[in-house]
Amino acid sequence: MDACNYNPDASEDDGDCTQPEENHNCDGNCIADLDICGTCGGTVVNTVDCCPDEQVPDCNGDCDGTAENDDCGVCSGNNSSCVNYSTEIQPLFSSCAGCHGNSGGLSLSSYANLMSGGNSGAVVTPGDGSGSRLVKKLRGTAGDRMPLGGVYWNDTDINLIETWINEGALDN
Repeated sequence: MDACNYNPDASEDDGDCTQPEENHNCDGNCIADLDICGTCGGTVVNTVDCCPDEQVPDCNGDCDGTAENDDCGVCSGNNSSCVNYSTEIQPLFSSCAGCHGNSGGLSLSSYANLMSGGNSGAVVTPGDGSGSRLVKKLRGTAGDRMPLGGVYWNDTDINLIETWINEGALDN
């Protein structure tokens, strides 16, 4: 078997990231993996360790960069990708007010009421759309499918609510 070309001091990936012969993998191949910092055969798994002199990487991975995640987790985002509660989610609940208005149980008349839940407890678990009772009831995977006796919601609207919950169920 030929010796593999390996240069652990390379400053950038030249497309030939290989290990010495004694480090061949089980298949006898000498190709090595790049670690998160781009080092051939390196073992760094956290981008914080790639930055020199205690610099911290931003969400783009730039050392001492200024990029930040928006409220929806988009790096350098402006929250425009977020599902908006007041303009996209609350209007969907207008057809639910007959059963889930201001009287007993679950009220869908406001963000605060929705987040308070109903007689069965919380219906929204921020960050867990598919696990939230609201989504399960709309999909029919937790007891009776909602709305009872009505026209079931389409997947587009249910997916929108699920995305909003996954984004943190923000009052935006």
